[in-house]
Amino acid sequence: MCVPREGLFRTLFESSPDAILIEDESGYVLDCNPAAAALHRMPREILVGKHGFELLPPDSRGLITGEIKESIEQYEGLSIAADGERIPVSVRTSHFDYNGQPALLLHVRDITDRKRFEQNLQASHDELERRVERRTAALARANEVLRSEIAERNRAEEERHRLEEKIRGAQRMEAVGRLAGGVAHDFNNLLTVVIGRCEIMLDRLSSDSPMLPDVRLIHDAASKAAAVTRQLLAFGRKQILQPRIIDLNVVLSNMKAMFLSLTSENIQLRILPHTALWRVEADRGQLEQVIMNLVVNAIDAMPHGGKLDIETSNAELAEMNPQFNFPVKAGTYTVVSVRDTGEGMDPETLSHVFEPFFTTKGETKGTGLGLSTVYGIIKQSGGYILASSTLGQGATFRVYLPGLDRVAEPIQEDLRRAPDGTETILLAEDSKMVRELTREILEARGYRIIEASSGEEALQICKDHPQKISLILSDIIMNKMTGHELAEQAVQLRPGIKVVLMSGYADEITRDHIVRTGFQFIAKPFTSNALATKIRETLET
Repeated sequence: MCVPREGLFRTLFESSPDAILIEDESGYVLDCNPAAAALHRMPREILVGKHGFELLPPDSRGLITGEIKESIEQYEGLSIAADGERIPVSVRTSHFDYNGQPALLLHVRDITDRKRFEQNLQASHDELERRVERRTAALARANEVLRSEIAERNRAEEERHRLEEKIRGAQRMEAVGRLAGGVAHDFNNLLTVVIGRCEIMLDRLSSDSPMLPDVRLIHDAASKAAAVTRQLLAFGRKQILQPRIIDLNVVLSNMKAMFLSLTSENIQLRILPHTALWRVEADRGQLEQVIMNLVVNAIDAMPHGGKLDIETSNAELAEMNPQFNFPVKAGTYTVVSVRDTGEGMDPETLSHVFEPFFTTKGETKGTGLGLSTVYGIIKQSGGYILASSTLGQGATFRVYLPGLDRVAEPIQEDLRRAPDGTETILLAEDSKMVRELTREILEARGYRIIEASSGEEALQICKDHPQKISLILSDIIMNKMTGHELAEQAVQLRPGIKVVLMSGYADEITRDHIVRTGFQFIAKPFTSNALATKIRETLET
């Protein structure tokens, strides 16, 4: 082709964010744009005149011969920068007339981020890494015999399409998780008001009031609804992790009603607690998610009914154990076993159960993310998970968590009344209902409250208020200025001021901020006493 408009071509050539090189028939660079110089990290005047092979790693030069260049219009490979770094790139080529000479136009795009994402996606398990290595080797062999084999190429293309579809599936699941988190955030604001107003009414009503049973019923229903939002947040991974000493027997007892609601009449459910169970230190919401995933999978494996046992026990593990095919940390472990009498799995299926996207339920029923999520949570908690099964004879999943000889923290809130206070608190909350409720709760405890309906208003109060402000209590998610931004600027204006952040939702950025800054956090919905306790503890630290 010919380029009739040199000025337009030059403008597009110079301003392109992707690297563009022009090579002569022998492979020498005639011209390049600034993006190409930046990609290879060398001045433009040095890049011009180099042979194209000099921009490829030595082990890749044999794959791109002049004859193949004539036939390939698009390929992916590696380039090298001046400092020797190997850069994965996608290259499109086309032939055109350059100043009266035949030339090759190479349009090069840095695909480092995409490659890194693909590698991270495939590296969640050692066995998965080995499968990826085998596929990579197969693709390399396909490239070596590209002209005699374009069938091997078709198989590679099908694999690429399959992986892209899995990635799109993961993106859909992430979108559902964000939706669940957003719904839980709004719902938790409403539940905060319902629970708080019920507590105020319960304080005001006499013991013989005819309204007392109804108010208690509303309070109990709202508390159960709060448990549902915790499940939504666990699904969307939008929780602030709060490790605590837990008695798994109590966790299972609290979840029993939920298990029963999931099972049909032809499934016999038994919970078998160990009487002297070691405690564990973990996030309760995450453990509930682990147990729920295992129970749901067991129920799905018994479409015609069967027996489902959930059992706790203690175990002493040595570094090498016959049931593990890898070394483990020796010590005492608390074990939760989920056994079903369902369809079971053959050895091949069993070897892949913890891989992301692997599912036996079909595309319309399973995402393949449940057990990989379970695996990740257990690993983060310092434990192990084993699966055993025989086709037609059910399956057993055993979760091992480090056992502790310590007293469990109560799952239910401590009902002792928190001490009152007299300090001045700046309350920033954009929900009027939540703000008014929170003010009433804290004023009833003796605190002086200054209200702000936005982060900007609260920051201005920090600048202008003449007296001491002991603590800022702020919602995290507010328009324009978030609670984090408010808190970080407020501590600069008023050194020593304490901060408590509250929210019914926590994305990854929010969780990172809380860890980094050390600010205190209370999740919505909260009870009056829980809020007062958190405020008092923060002020006294």
